[in-house]
Amino acid sequence: MPLRRAPAFYAEPDVGYRVYRLHFNENYFLPDEYYEAIAAPVEPWEIRFYTQPYNTSLAEAIEGYHGLPKGSVVVTAGADDGLRLAIQLLNYAEEKKLLVAEPTYSMARILAEQLGAEYRAVPFAEDLSLDVDAIARGAKGGGVYLCSPNNPTGHLVKELEELAARLDGLLIYDAAYAEFADLWRPQLYEYGNVVEVRTFSKAWGLAGLRVGYLVARPELANALRALAYPHPVSAYSAKVVERALQNDNYVKKSVAEMRAVRDSIAPRIPLDKYVGANFMTLKIDGATAVAEELYRRGFAVRELGGKPLCKSCIRFTVAPAP
Repeated sequence: MPLRRAPAFYAEPDVGYRVYRLHFNENYFLPDEYYEAIAAPVEPWEIRFYTQPYNTSLAEAIEGYHGLPKGSVVVTAGADDGLRLAIQLLNYAEEKKLLVAEPTYSMARILAEQLGAEYRAVPFAEDLSLDVDAIARGAKGGGVYLCSPNNPTGHLVKELEELAARLDGLLIYDAAYAEFADLWRPQLYEYGNVVEVRTFSKAWGLAGLRVGYLVARPELANALRALAYPHPVSAYSAKVVERALQNDNYVKKSVAEMRAVRDSIAPRIPLDKYVGANFMTLKIDGATAVAEELYRRGFAVRELGGKPLCKSCIRFTVAPAP
């Protein structure tokens, strides 16, 4: 079939598992005991039959863990699936446009293009601030995507709550790294125009299970649920996540340990850098060549390909000190 244009896709390096994977911001500080504690056997009937529609029990477990209103959590197949649902919701908005604060996670732009939403980049200033007035005007009737702590700059977006209060439209708040900033409980959903995107892939160390969730006011969550897959995650993934919620002491300890290591090594790197969440972004000449040489030596890092404020940068995950 001839296509008018090729769809956008996310270029993701396949580095395998025989190198030090410092490019995906996975949590290296969780001990084996954590995974032993949350491992869950699956009964034959759980394999034979479909899960509950919309993984209701898991959604209720997440709501109970955070003390959220009933019906405010939508389970998704990873955070990217949740981001897809939130952007797809713009099909029903007054304006099908998405303003994205750049530099940030590139999936927001890719999904906007795939889903036919008008993509508009809004740059962070050199001091990483945002012009709330301009964004609120430009996004009226449409949507805004903000990641906080932001990837790849690691900073908390200080204008996030002000924008939620002032925006006449949808705010998609990507909180994938929130736990690394000790922001455990979702709160911005209370504004009613915010969809908070969360994941168990980062701080919770469960990337292989592909479980994320959205938090929104129940009426907004219902609209998102209408767009969601009826069985987003497997029975096994749901059981393990529920057990992880009961063993969050491991996760909170790992976050504290990561932050101690990060804050210890960051001052010793004599380069301009962004530091936050569980990664660092270094401004370095010849970033592509540096990333290639590190890979040759067995370390996979992310070369940022000339993103705004990151013309020549590499990003790497903070790992335990040897």
